[in-house]
Amino acid sequence: MKVDGKQLKEREPKVQQIREFLEIVRDYTDPRDAIREAISNALDWGAKRIDVTVAQDKKRPDEELVITVQDDGIGLNEERLKAFFDLGNSTPLGKEHNFWKVGYKGHGTKTYFNCRCLEVFSNSDLCTVYAIMDDPLHKLMQDKLPKYYYDVDYEHKGKKTGTKIIIRNYNMSNNVPDFGHKALLDYVIWFTRFGSVETQFGFNQHKDCIITLKGLGSSKQEVLKFGHRFPQENHNIKKLTSDRPGDWTKVFVKRWLFPNKQIIGHPGKTLDLIFYVEGDQAKRTYNPMIRVRGKTHEHGMYKVEERYGLWACRDYIPIERKNEWLGLGKRLETKYHAFVNCQDFRLTANRGDIGNTPFEFLNAVQKTVEQIFNSEITGSAEYQEYDAAAELEQQYQSAEQELQDFGRRRKRSRTKKVCTFKGVELIEPGVEMGVIALFNQIYALDPSVFPFRVVDYDTKRGYDALVSKKTPADLSKEALYFIEFKYVLDATFNHSFDHLSNVICWDCGLSDGDELRDIRDKHRELKITPPKEKKEYTRHMLISSTEPLNIEVFILKTYLKERLGLEFRSRQSS
Repeated sequence: MKVDGKQLKEREPKVQQIREFLEIVRDYTDPRDAIREAISNALDWGAKRIDVTVAQDKKRPDEELVITVQDDGIGLNEERLKAFFDLGNSTPLGKEHNFWKVGYKGHGTKTYFNCRCLEVFSNSDLCTVYAIMDDPLHKLMQDKLPKYYYDVDYEHKGKKTGTKIIIRNYNMSNNVPDFGHKALLDYVIWFTRFGSVETQFGFNQHKDCIITLKGLGSSKQEVLKFGHRFPQENHNIKKLTSDRPGDWTKVFVKRWLFPNKQIIGHPGKTLDLIFYVEGDQAKRTYNPMIRVRGKTHEHGMYKVEERYGLWACRDYIPIERKNEWLGLGKRLETKYHAFVNCQDFRLTANRGDIGNTPFEFLNAVQKTVEQIFNSEITGSAEYQEYDAAAELEQQYQSAEQELQDFGRRRKRSRTKKVCTFKGVELIEPGVEMGVIALFNQIYALDPSVFPFRVVDYDTKRGYDALVSKKTPADLSKEALYFIEFKYVLDATFNHSFDHLSNVICWDCGLSDGDELRDIRDKHRELKITPPKEKKEYTRHMLISSTEPLNIEVFILKTYLKERLGLEFRSRQSS
């Protein structure tokens, strides 16, 4: 090529294979992603039955984690085996097969390389293949490309087709609790292709598929039927209010289904939306992982507000929660169990979110969902009847509850812990709203206690407050950040870390080095640094190896004592 009469040199860009392999292997942030990819691949190749077993090898001193996935799909021939180990090589289906294929990037099986040993056994109608790869992760980290050794036998092809994969010492046997049976089952039915919502829209290719699952701690395989779990509809309000006066909303279930809806401003592009309103008791009939007050917490359990709401899907598989699209607030989101599927969402390489989708298109999808929600769901006669009856029930419950609460709270006020700051009584908080009230009192009395200036509050949607890091308050984009209030900081975080400057809470339920995940599944580690001098205070920082800015957490229980000498004592003892 010539530019301005000058002949330019030519060179092709090269790919650093080892670095690319390692990047893909490490890009899968949830350790169970290997099982997600195995299930997806099995269904891509026509499996009707998939057996998943996770165990620890008690014969080894390290009791390494061993994952075994076996299916009855069409199996691997030599070409498919090569694609299995290659990066970016996804083999097409033959004309004789009419399977719905999701995988196309050739990335998914690379998550298996995060192990000590990978074995593949497969029978197809052409041949039998076997392959083994030793120490792939260790070799990649030594800047070596791992090799696999294989054999193809065309004379002893399998009469019964299928594939078996064994992954030894997966993820260096870290995150073992995530592979407990209950936590793993919940992951499979929420975040893998086996938890697809496709059957709700009439796609029945996989409706007869089953998984037999045996996670750690289970003595037997549990059989799972294909598809995400929903409760039976139960929305006859006249009958419900008659049968269960006072708490009928707990068992109410109503579904709205909107297939093939055109996206605003994008002719030819469509989305599918399914929307359930579900009472808490209805949710618990099919979901044993919802936390119950008074019962022992098991690993992997969660609160309703940490899981439910609106999920964005591609291939009808839940990818990323998008509650902010409806802006309903935490109280209302817990009622909803909804999914919006769009085949034009662009996923990140690890299928962790829809962040590669152009912003303009995401905005159009949001507007379409909002329009459907406002006009065809909340605007429908069924929803209006439900909303009116639920409001009457709540008013009745509120009146009864107020009578009970008055005596209880009057008694509690006598022993409530308080302290005095600049002549004003401060009350120890017991919930998140109390933390906000305490912060506002201190901030009004002495804004210099905190290293920012509040410029806006909004506890209904998204983050709780917007702050400026400069004094006087600078309202430029570069100076503004979010802060979030919580009662107790724990391992779950129902927001994104993006643009977050501070978290303000009363207490901390985590230890130094514990990890937090946000709604985009990004990770940060809690770093606790004790004060070195009297004028300093204990610092709690959420740090990241990939992000330039740390997030400081103010634990008011200790921060106020160390900075201002404030100690809360019972009114009766003061």
